[in-house]
Amino acid sequence: MKTLATMLLLSCCAFGQDKAAIAAAESACGPRNSQIEVTVDASQHSTPAPEAGKALIYVVQEDNIRSRFGVDGKWVGASNGLTYFLVPIDPGEHHLCAMSRLGMSTQVSLHALKAVAGETYYIVPHRVGNGEYDTQFALSEADPDEGKDLVARAKYSTSHPK
Repeated sequence: MKTLATMLLLSCCAFGQDKAAIAAAESACGPRNSQIEVTVDASQHSTPAPEAGKALIYVVQEDNIRSRFGVDGKWVGASNGLTYFLVPIDPGEHHLCAMSRLGMSTQVSLHALKAVAGETYYIVPHRVGNGEYDTQFALSEADPDEGKDLVARAKYSTSHPK
């Protein structure tokens, strides 16, 4: 009887998810099955200013995990450990996504950004929580001073689809 009650409870949880709403929310991401290869270049430490008429995002991975980063439905880069990469974007409203595999599940975090030409933004994908089962994944926008410090401590990386 307890087994039946447990199965019923778990099946209700599965049916409670709105797959269309999840897909709409994750539209800032690229396709889930895409793979991105990351190359770390410790000899280079690129820190340019934004191009004329553009904004610039530094994506800085501050902990030792691998994550993919998307803007407006396209994967634009990935990080692997304590690395950073750059994403030039047009001014205006953008929808950011980071995806990482933590434990047995794929975690997604979303962030809206209203970019201004000439501005630099520091976006940090990171773990939230302190345990194996309560760890979540989040995107945070760092203060410019903190962002510059994180970039200074990280290695430059580039990425491309596999």
